[in-house]
Amino acid sequence: MTAVPDKAADREAVIELSGARIGYRDRTLMDEVNLIARQGDFLAIVGPNGSGKTTLLRTILGIQRALAGRVRHRGRMGYAPQRQVLDPIYPFTAAEVVAMGLLEPRDEEEDELDRRTAQQLVNRALEACGMIDRAEAAFRDLSGGQKQRVLVARALVFDPEILILDEPTNDLDLRGEHEVMQVVSRLNDEGRCVVMVSHMLHVVARHARQIAFIHDGCVDSGTVDEMLTEERLKKLYGMPVTVHQLSQGRMIAPGELS
Repeated sequence: MTAVPDKAADREAVIELSGARIGYRDRTLMDEVNLIARQGDFLAIVGPNGSGKTTLLRTILGIQRALAGRVRHRGRMGYAPQRQVLDPIYPFTAAEVVAMGLLEPRDEEEDELDRRTAQQLVNRALEACGMIDRAEAAFRDLSGGQKQRVLVARALVFDPEILILDEPTNDLDLRGEHEVMQVVSRLNDEGRCVVMVSHMLHVVARHARQIAFIHDGCVDSGTVDEMLTEERLKKLYGMPVTVHQLSQGRMIAPGELS
């Protein structure tokens, strides 16, 4: 990843892929992946549908092994999946969904949590995401944005140094998207490394500082200014893309101006 002006090389690499081959035993999705995310980075992973974005996340998380090469991370990781994967027929409360994060594998030397400590961790995570007042509400009755903030709280329950998000604003309205990304940006400002898969380019342009494009089995990465160009986006999506520089960011639209 290209160095950024804040002396990125001086910050510790918390995620590092070197010569990694990503995919499945009978199918390689991307090869020779070299990617670094450092403490405090906000890295967005972008690519067309089916390019392997979620598979790359699963490999970073260790859920899926790389076929070759090296994948390393330093520090605890918290993962917020797409909210659609949690079946709405189950009558979980928001607090119970967050508590599911306490069931994930932990270091062997860590003691079991007592009930009081577990409740404190759940409440702290809900508070951090602005959802403590909805702790006892049924998850299925929450708005889309509220559900996503609960899933971010679930990922935060053990106070991770690295936050991994899979399409956190997918299908949200403008208010829900804004509320979720306010939480995510604040968590990043506090020093956490955020790695986010998203196909919402306006969200990526506003919040990310580094971008990794997945295209034709390759991963190309750099700063937002380097990656969000008309030439690169046209190559990524196979169609003309217009990028307008605005006073407070960028507007990205399909097609060329007449």
